[in-house]
Amino acid sequence: MSWQEILELVLDLCPHWDTADLGGFRYLEGGYSNRNFRFSHRGESYVLRVPGRPTDFTDRAFEATFYRLAAGLPTPEVVAFDPVGGSMITRWVAGRLLADLAPPATRIVAHLGDLHGRLAAVRGAAAGALERRYDPLAQARRFLDAAPAPDWIQTVAAALGWAPPEPVLCHNDLNPWNLIEVDGGSWITLDWEWLGLNDPLFDLVALHQGLGLEGTVLPELAATLLGRAADPVRLRDCLLVYWLREYGWALAELAAGNNRPEIEDQRMLGEQRLKALLPGA
Repeated sequence: MSWQEILELVLDLCPHWDTADLGGFRYLEGGYSNRNFRFSHRGESYVLRVPGRPTDFTDRAFEATFYRLAAGLPTPEVVAFDPVGGSMITRWVAGRLLADLAPPATRIVAHLGDLHGRLAAVRGAAAGALERRYDPLAQARRFLDAAPAPDWIQTVAAALGWAPPEPVLCHNDLNPWNLIEVDGGSWITLDWEWLGLNDPLFDLVALHQGLGLEGTVLPELAATLLGRAADPVRLRDCLLVYWLREYGWALAELAAGNNRPEIEDQRMLGEQRLKALLPGA
């Protein structure tokens, strides 16, 4: 996109803004699926999200409903949202990315428990408007259909079942670049595109794996989150489904021509993790 196209998109979302009041546009590194640009309007900082390729699991109307109902949740303030194309303007959140920090695992689990509790309250007050199910295994299979994968990965994806025993409203893409620590030590959570009912352990696995906490005993963290011991098969399946999705997403992006080095790195890492989870594959 040219800077003129970006400016026009901002004005499409906020037609009452004056071009003379806009400036400081710059691209923000780190987005995988979307492109993000920081800019200013009358001295205030904002972020424009420009969605990447649409997927079958991105429901913009549902995302818009969530933002409408999410008052009080630790999310960025939404200034404008296009429920058709998914472009969005939010206020800039000043803080430090979780990817740049090294908080203790216990603090991460405490945050996740608090987040799930808040989401449960929002869901309860939503009168059925937030009952969408999120199925990461179905998403992984769709990604794998878009590009050739090794037979053993296709076999695993086809044979695995996915039926969360106690689905709750989850974020489903809790990577270290989607959490910002702000003043006072609280967290703001970004990118709610894949919000939906899922196993709460899936969010835990996403944070655990994204932060590279392999040295931390995942079953203990899962027990802390659930308040009881987690079924080992359930936990293993969460890990398998997570890495099938991450690998499949990268493979589909590469097949579509998105050949950024970090996406190839994700493809290779996903294959390595799946092999480690399935000895003899």
